[in-house]
Amino acid sequence: MSQPQHFDIIIVGAGMTGASLALALSQTPSAKPLKIALIEAAELNFGQHPGFDGRAIALSAGSLRWFQQQGLWSNMAPYGCVIKHIHVSDRGHCGWTSMQADEYHLDALGQVIELEHAGRELHQQLAQRQDISLFCPARVKHIEQQQQQVVLELDDQQCLSGSLLIGADGADSLVGQKMGNQQQLDFAKYALIANVQADQDPAGRAFERFTEQGPLALLPMTEQRWSVVWSLEAEQAKRLQSADEQVFLSELQQAFGYRAGRFNTVGKRAAYPLVLRYYPRLFAHRMLVLGNAAHSLHPIAGQGFNLALRDVAALAPLLLQQWQQGLDLGAHSLLDAYQQLRQQDIERTIAMTAGLASVFASSDKSSVIPRNLGLMAMQLCPSFKLLLAKQSLGLFSR
Repeated sequence: MSQPQHFDIIIVGAGMTGASLALALSQTPSAKPLKIALIEAAELNFGQHPGFDGRAIALSAGSLRWFQQQGLWSNMAPYGCVIKHIHVSDRGHCGWTSMQADEYHLDALGQVIELEHAGRELHQQLAQRQDISLFCPARVKHIEQQQQQVVLELDDQQCLSGSLLIGADGADSLVGQKMGNQQQLDFAKYALIANVQADQDPAGRAFERFTEQGPLALLPMTEQRWSVVWSLEAEQAKRLQSADEQVFLSELQQAFGYRAGRFNTVGKRAAYPLVLRYYPRLFAHRMLVLGNAAHSLHPIAGQGFNLALRDVAALAPLLLQQWQQGLDLGAHSLLDAYQQLRQQDIERTIAMTAGLASVFASSDKSSVIPRNLGLMAMQLCPSFKLLLAKQSLGLFSR
């Protein structure tokens, strides 16, 4: 290998998580900024980037607050669609509950934004930061953990070294392979994702409806559109992915009803298997993972990226404080502190999403009464609902 270029921190993956972390770290309040390398396999054309396609993402109140604090939300805001009200129900049964922004003294429960627009803003910000060096498109070919640094060889023959290597490279993370055994739970379902247009404006409403096959979520978007995330059996998902537009819309209407109006157009559809993947141990020698590289969740309650952003919000201050004190950025004590800081929230979110997916995706009639009683109890007991709201909205401090 050639003589490596040295950086303080190397981040693999420039999707939402990696880009957000790089931008948070580049705001170093010291005379000597961090030197950050950001490696991305795909071209940074966010309209076509695998992490920034036509899908939409729901940013919780906590995530929205973080983007505002970082000065990143103002340019995204014109493309966002506010969530004021969330309605949760069990299809064909009496159980339901709801959350409204004013219940929690919030202006909004969150915002929905298309990943293409969010990615474009992050990309523009990355291009303006002189302390961030982009290696794109480039893939990591080899990782060597040395005592005082990590050395990477890229597929274009470039060689980089850094005090700390951070994997934000998705569920099949190359960095994650160094973390030990990955835990997995196959939900035996597929998520069918699409944007649909209706004859009514969403008016700040979001829906999570539990059906016999699994949860069906509708998130509000601009131009009278809804982002649909529909959990289905594999054969059903693949059939509807390629079905005639009117067939798809008819079956979606039948499954959801008319609370969102009449669906009249659907965009590009995608489907992927639903599998929980996570590493109990988030770090190895001079390396750690965060975001989907650390924990890839069931999409129920829209927790995936919001959990990832809480990782970023916890890690960035730890690293900046370590840097300002002139201490080793890859020190075991720092990585262990990050693990301890994040473990409870990660475990709680995994338990919540996996539990909801299992209970509300069951077609077993014996589960119908308990889950509907649970929804009604949540609606009638504000303190019970508050615990779920704080977790899902990202309002816990840890």
